[in-house]
Amino acid sequence: MNIFRKVFLSFLGLTALTLLITLGLARWSFDQGFLNFVAGLEQQRLSLLGEKLSGIYARDHNWQRVVDSGLERYLTADPLRQGGRPPNLSQPSPLMPPGPRQGGRPPHLRDRQSDAPPTALFDAHDNWISGVKPKPDAKEVLNHAIYLRGEKVGELRSWLDAIPERSLASSFSMQQRYASLAIGLLCLLLASVASFLLARRLTAPVNDVLQGVERLSRGNYDVKLDTLSNDELGTLMRNLNGLSHILNANRSAKNRWFADISHELRTPLTILIGELDALEAGIRPFGAEQVASLKHEAMLLHRLVDDLYQLSMSDVGGLKYHFNQVDISESVDNICAAMNAKAQQKDLRISTNIPTKPIYCLADPQRLEQLFINLLNNAILYTDAGGEIVLSLTYRADKVIFEINDTLPGVPLGDCDKLFDPLYRQNPSRNRAAPGAGLGLTICKNIVTAHQGKINASPSSLGGLCIRVELETAKK
Repeated sequence: MNIFRKVFLSFLGLTALTLLITLGLARWSFDQGFLNFVAGLEQQRLSLLGEKLSGIYARDHNWQRVVDSGLERYLTADPLRQGGRPPNLSQPSPLMPPGPRQGGRPPHLRDRQSDAPPTALFDAHDNWISGVKPKPDAKEVLNHAIYLRGEKVGELRSWLDAIPERSLASSFSMQQRYASLAIGLLCLLLASVASFLLARRLTAPVNDVLQGVERLSRGNYDVKLDTLSNDELGTLMRNLNGLSHILNANRSAKNRWFADISHELRTPLTILIGELDALEAGIRPFGAEQVASLKHEAMLLHRLVDDLYQLSMSDVGGLKYHFNQVDISESVDNICAAMNAKAQQKDLRISTNIPTKPIYCLADPQRLEQLFINLLNNAILYTDAGGEIVLSLTYRADKVIFEINDTLPGVPLGDCDKLFDPLYRQNPSRNRAAPGAGLGLTICKNIVTAHQGKINASPSSLGGLCIRVELETAKK
């Protein structure tokens, strides 16, 4: 079952349940109110009948006339006329449907009485006199005492729970039941239509997300979903669009990576093959110069393969780290002394601003040395001859900040973050004339990340590039 059907059936079921409960409570309330209404009407009828029977008892001082003629006669007969015309005490019960009259007389007493609530007359001592026989299992009983000069002389009783099915009250109740059922069915139909429209509207974004994920799973990363809504589905769509952009960028980067790696490997291999072909053909004599040239190209291949290995190991977490307390100031001093000769070969001057006080950091000594060597070597390779490289080390609160600034050539601010991408070359001044494959800064970033530090690049105040590294100090 798909999500549309689940949402539709959920809405419809909830609406149907609410409608059923509402109609049930409304019907229960109607039955209770209608029963009270019927009881009120019947109490009024018994009151009028009691006045009529009270007059008969006042004249005869007994109930013999009622016993002889039967109570049914007084339920339907013409009103007694004594000293004026009293109200129509013999009016039929409001619980009985109106029937045809023949010759000004009411219908047959037995037929009329069959539609009325069962009624009986009892004397003052609770003895049955006339009317319907008492029902011991009756639940809804109405009592009306008959008084004469303040003395109880009798009592009328009616059984409401025995109202015949064809009476007006029962007919009206059945009519209301059918009306409630018709209204419920109509509301259920309207709820079905509303649930269908609402479910389709709510599940439309979900279907879009499903289609977008399906396209991503098939390798189509050009997914652009509508993100106008500000709810959770809108956030999911925006995240899916971001994922599509990242996957597309990673695929482009992977293709560019393969192209760059192929280029970097092909260039020294082409030179090596050319040199060997020239030697084999006798075009060039075999000597120390040719050996040096072949060794140079072989070393380029070796550095490239070694950098690729280091990068792949750091990406997959294959590099092992052994953290100890390391004096960073001493480590930077040692590296500067070791790289000073290489800088002088390019007519570069290395300046340092390193505190004499030891600054300890929790790090892997070997990887930390590799980090500083790569950064300083990168600055030496890409700084013009006659320039300057400045190294500084500062301590702030719980952080150690290492900065390396160099002179021209510089890097635009927009390209600084790209320097940490594998094989990135910013401009022709950073080309293959400087030995290296463009992987040094990428490896540095992985090392800093493994130490839970930060590294970033920005234009230097000296005109070149500034690399800033932040590491946490060792806790005492």
